Amino acid sequence: VSWPERQRHGTRQAYLPGHGMLSHADAATWDAWAAASGLRQGWLVPWMQSWRGALLATALLLVALWGGWHWGLPAVAQAVVAVVPERLDEQLGRAVLDTLDKELLQPSQLPMAQQQAVRASFERAAERLARTVGAGAVPRWTLEFRDMRPRSQSAEAPSAKASGASAPSAAASTAGRAAEAEAAAHSIANALALPGGTLIVTDAMVRLLADRPDVLVGVFGHELGHLQHRHGMRLLVQASLLAAASSLLIGDFSSVLAAAPVLLGQAAYSRRFEFEADQAAVRMLRANGSSPQVFGVLFERLQRAHAVEGGTSADGGGWPGRLASHPPDAERMRRMTDPD
Repeated sequence: VSWPERQRHGTRQAYLPGHGMLSHADAATWDAWAAASGLRQGWLVPWMQSWRGALLATALLLVALWGGWHWGLPAVAQAVVAVVPERLDEQLGRAVLDTLDKELLQPSQLPMAQQQAVRASFERAAERLARTVGAGAVPRWTLEFRDMRPRSQSAEAPSAKASGASAPSAAASTAGRAAEAEAAAHSIANALALPGGTLIVTDAMVRLLADRPDVLVGVFGHELGHLQHRHGMRLLVQASLLAAASSLLIGDFSSVLAAAPVLLGQAAYSRRFEFEADQAAVRMLRANGSSPQVFGVLFERLQRAHAVEGGTSADGGGWPGRLASHPPDAERMRRMTDPD
């Protein structure tokens, strides 16, 4: 016979072998009989019947969940990625590139000489970084140029975004403004780091920074940071762990309620990765004799290019910021230029 924990109210029960059950509606009489028979309640019963205990247990649960989300799950994901062979990153990166080429990207329209000049610039920048910081700061990489156009827009109705994103700084030069207009008139300004070492820079990004190769080197450093930390694979592993944890805690994984923690958690992890990649951009810029302040040129030009097409620039605050995959622009710039 097993005895469930006693509740403050309700019927009293006892479970019998063979799935039988005794039930008694007179709780006081049952409790008196149980006490006279020598039955002792477990240590959990007083906590269950105390509102203070219930509040304390709830607070401890929330702290445990937050700690697991903030520290535990990323640590587990990093440990898992550490034992995942890098050849899996390469296979994943090739699959992603094939999908992007079929669905979103188009062949580059940049002159071959311009592509070669950018590639040579990146190679020199990587060599300076290796000499300054160490060879470990430069993961294996290959550079691909692509044109990226919005599906719902033609070349006459452009769009401009980037993995590096947006925060005001010094005013751009007249040449820079012309570069912005040129970039917006062609395609989306973006740079991507795929698992396995493939970097993609779009034509519009090269045009946007045609007069500022130092800033483009910073973009290169940012994407190298994603490769160095294996952010692509880590994000995939963390998404899987977060989805599994959400389904265990909430139950029906197909529901919106269960999907919400995954969405919010992934956005937060992505923003954390962007901060890490920004610090890699800082190291790249300093190794090549530039100040992190120059990254503000990219942020400002992207903001203006987006405004030209009729979009708005979010500041990353509030719930929209919580759902964004990139941190607030001002916060990114502050961290990049903060000496501490």
